[in-house]
Amino acid sequence: MLAASVHTIPDPVISWIRTTGGDHALQLITIDGSARSHIMLMARDEIHVISAQKLRVAVGERSSTAANLTMRTSATLSIYDADLACIIKARVVAGPRPLIAGTVAYELVVEDVRLDVPTAAEGSARLVSGLRFEGRAERGDIRAALTALPS
Repeated sequence: MLAASVHTIPDPVISWIRTTGGDHALQLITIDGSARSHIMLMARDEIHVISAQKLRVAVGERSSTAANLTMRTSATLSIYDADLACIIKARVVAGPRPLIAGTVAYELVVEDVRLDVPTAAEGSARLVSGLRFEGRAERGDIRAALTALPS
């Protein structure tokens, strides 16, 4: 698939994160102290779109992801769903900030967004589903806390 690159999150991706992504999981990829990638699955209620250039994420206060975001300050958010493949490269500009018990927030600035679309050689190849959570209770408390934090 050919990646089209932009520097802001396109409106359809923002809408997917905010409302249309349903019970889909997103991947937040960080780099640990040994320069190895670390993947955390996130629910949509653990990410808040501040603007097309800024995101806020909630992670466990004592998690590897929190340590990696503090140490390396880079993150890649990947989204896969039917007809949507998007990579958002970002860096930490604020955090960790206390959110709710055991959870902290990081603010990320978008540096690059890559949308994958099929090339002519790939013909009608497309994603037909994405990663999904099953049986996970929605965390309205996290979503509300992320939204309420001042920028």
